[in-house]
Amino acid sequence: MPLSLPLLGVRIHLSGAIPEDSTPEQEAGIRKFVEKFARKIFSEGGVLIHGSHPTFLEPLETAARQFIEADGEKDSLVLVRAQKFAISTEHLEEIERQRKFASVQIMPSAPGDPNENLIPMREWMAERSDVIVCIGGKWWDTNKKRAGVPLELDAMLSLGKPGFIITSFGGATAGYVKEDSTLISRLKNGLSDIQNQKIAENETVEELTETIVTQLKLLPLVRESVSQGRNFRILVLDGGGLRGTFTAAVLAKWDDMIKSGGGNDLIKHFDLVAGTSTGAILAIGLSLGLTPAEILDFYKEKGSSIFPKNRKLRHWLKSKHESATLRDMLKDVFGDKTLSHDSCCRLVIPTVRALHGKAEVITTAHSEDRTAFRDITAVEAALASSAAPTYFDEATYEGPITIEKFIDGGIWANNPILPALAEAVRYLNIPMDRIDVLSIGTMSHEIDFTESLGKGKFGWAEDSTDLFFSAQEHAASIMADGFLGPAHHLRINQQASSEIKLDDAEAIAELTSRGNDIGKDSFVAVRSRFFDGTHVPDWRITEY
Repeated sequence: MPLSLPLLGVRIHLSGAIPEDSTPEQEAGIRKFVEKFARKIFSEGGVLIHGSHPTFLEPLETAARQFIEADGEKDSLVLVRAQKFAISTEHLEEIERQRKFASVQIMPSAPGDPNENLIPMREWMAERSDVIVCIGGKWWDTNKKRAGVPLELDAMLSLGKPGFIITSFGGATAGYVKEDSTLISRLKNGLSDIQNQKIAENETVEELTETIVTQLKLLPLVRESVSQGRNFRILVLDGGGLRGTFTAAVLAKWDDMIKSGGGNDLIKHFDLVAGTSTGAILAIGLSLGLTPAEILDFYKEKGSSIFPKNRKLRHWLKSKHESATLRDMLKDVFGDKTLSHDSCCRLVIPTVRALHGKAEVITTAHSEDRTAFRDITAVEAALASSAAPTYFDEATYEGPITIEKFIDGGIWANNPILPALAEAVRYLNIPMDRIDVLSIGTMSHEIDFTESLGKGKFGWAEDSTDLFFSAQEHAASIMADGFLGPAHHLRINQQASSEIKLDDAEAIAELTSRGNDIGKDSFVAVRSRFFDGTHVPDWRITEY
């Protein structure tokens, strides 16, 4: 029987700093508490999140390294810092050293007032944490607007999350409690005001640690479906035909920036990958072990053959491009591999049943309820999601019971973020607030659809597909933001000044260049949040 870890999956935001006017005794007490509390949280299966204040880093590092030496996970400690403290050579060297004992997350800094540019970081920590513990804190007596501990505490309490506060070592925590007589009663941690007052005033580190950890175990914080502090990560890849070259270039640039030449197994950082149409080809290729650079080469070398020019007349009479050509080229790359047996990650591939036009999702067999496509090949799944009406013929899958026909999943999920979220929540039992999504588009541009108004079928013939894709992509992104919030959803895309058609092979060079540029521009934020070197466990341990 496995050992029970009472705080498994619980994330504690440790907020504080050693005050500038601390006595030697107060400073020693805070350092001792930070180290002892961290060691206790790690040993009980919990995760500490801290805003990388320099005065706390030494005791946190000591506790984390001891835990790692005892076969603990380095992402049990999450150090968060604003991007403005991650741009100099000195900062980057420090971050690389910290990544040896912690997960380092870099948040964008807000522009303008220096007292407000840490707001995104504080909001991120509040969103990710289940409870906050505050000790010490700077600036209270010199500039309250800059005092971060009260701001971090208020951010947590405003979300209805419990808190603990220690005032016995001075600093902003002591000043805040003294000024706000209601603070102790607003902690919502299951203890009475008298008990919380005793905690606040206690100077004995051992008693403080034991009292707080004991109460943490009694709070309804543990998420049974979450095995660790790290969020469930989802990669979402839009459809868009040859515009997938842009997506492949973005991924290839990130891969190369992490390590020259790539080969960093980017896909293994994600618990689930969703891709529609060209995004399905990307998702499946990555899951089978192809590097982003190899997939980019596929678009560059095969794009003009899959989408040959001068086929406008054919487009009015039958499918514009040959499905057999795409099938043969995918067969050369994917071989006879299947999703459920050969994919290194869980997959969600939207498509549409051709018979009645119903939405369908092809998945790996990652749940006992998701075995309908257990034996589908990689080629069949990619074609089922890529068979854009009028561009390619319907895709045929010879299932174990009957033959099934499918058309492009972009009809209902060109941005497949919503089916990905539904899969995680419904079939994998992941709480919504424990999900992180990295979503990559295939470029967009502003289209004035008013020119087609009132012109009947002929007037809409050229623009109808663009309208469907544009509206769906935008709606999906907006709804995902509503479900997740910006702290859990990062969208990478670029808007072009003019339209790039999904079968425009002449735009491959431009798409590659644009993807390369956006990859460079977004690298810092993306690497910190998603490519931290920690790979997810193999989902195929349990087969259905």
